[in-house]
Amino acid sequence: MKTINTKTALLISLFTFNAIFLASCSETTATVATETEKEFAIPVSVASIERNNISSNFHTTATLESRTEADIITRVTGIIEQLSVEEGDYVYKGQVLAEIDPRRYQLALDKADAELAGINQELQRLSLMAKKKLVSAQASDKLKFQHQAAVAARKLAALDLQDSQVVAPISGFISHRYVKAGYFTQGYQKLFHIVDATNLQAVVYLPEHQLSNVKLDQQANLSFSARQNQIYQAKVRSISPVIDPNSGTFKVILSIDNNEQELKPGMFAQIALTFATHHNTLTIPSDAIITLDNNSKIYLVRDNKAVEVQVNKGFIEEQLTEITGDIKAGDLVVVNGQHNLKADARVEVLNGDPSTKADSALKTNETAIVKAH
Repeated sequence: MKTINTKTALLISLFTFNAIFLASCSETTATVATETEKEFAIPVSVASIERNNISSNFHTTATLESRTEADIITRVTGIIEQLSVEEGDYVYKGQVLAEIDPRRYQLALDKADAELAGINQELQRLSLMAKKKLVSAQASDKLKFQHQAAVAARKLAALDLQDSQVVAPISGFISHRYVKAGYFTQGYQKLFHIVDATNLQAVVYLPEHQLSNVKLDQQANLSFSARQNQIYQAKVRSISPVIDPNSGTFKVILSIDNNEQELKPGMFAQIALTFATHHNTLTIPSDAIITLDNNSKIYLVRDNKAVEVQVNKGFIEEQLTEITGDIKAGDLVVVNGQHNLKADARVEVLNGDPSTKADSALKTNETAIVKAH
């Protein structure tokens, strides 16, 4: 009986020891797991919140047009004896571009001069007779009408002779030459096309809900694939008062000063029409913002922890976005890895210079501003 009690006591002691040992191991494992979880930090990249100037722009495209251009035609018929210009030449208003065989028109003028001289002589003789009342008033009036007709015929003949020399009605470049020397041209046939490239325009069509945002003399920035890294300025010259019911748009004409002749009619332009500009406002890289159900938030890094902040978005330009909220300039905002965060999560900043991302975005914005001026 004594033996049984001893064995029972040993078994009880063994079970108790195992229970204590297992409990101790479980507590140790839980403690290690907890410490491991606490030590784990989510890697992120950050940028500084900066103050910048940022604009609200409407982006569209258009093809440049010349405000002043003309087709040069001839009003007379004949052989083109001489061409004085070629495509690409700059011509001045009144400059002779081509000459058409003038002999027929010179003869017509000579004939008109002779007829007019004869009528003038007859009119003088009739005037002397009229003073002596030797002719009727009806005969005198008839001769006066003939004189007027002869004067008009003489002017028409002189005009035809003048038109045998084709002159430029405007100053500009010869963009097309449709004929060659020796060609037979008929009246009102197109000979040249002249384009004045100093004053260009771009016609854009904006949706009607933008009508209240567009004002005369408003600024627009234009960029071209043929002019890399250059921004050209334009301004709103006219706004159509009519909305096209089919497209729901209205026409806006932008005026472009091209005195340097760097731009050419027909060039394709990327246009940013500036509606308004906010100065010295808080901006962050657009990628830092998380938007869900029309609510926007960002994560700031404070004491190696992620702090969730609700923000409101303002103007967006290039890769920068204007924001307002419980933030200040110099705060570090998460720009990479923010989608893996939650409030108060431990973070590890990967980029050595926290302002690298913000500096990059700032330089991008500054470049656009410098180009615009």
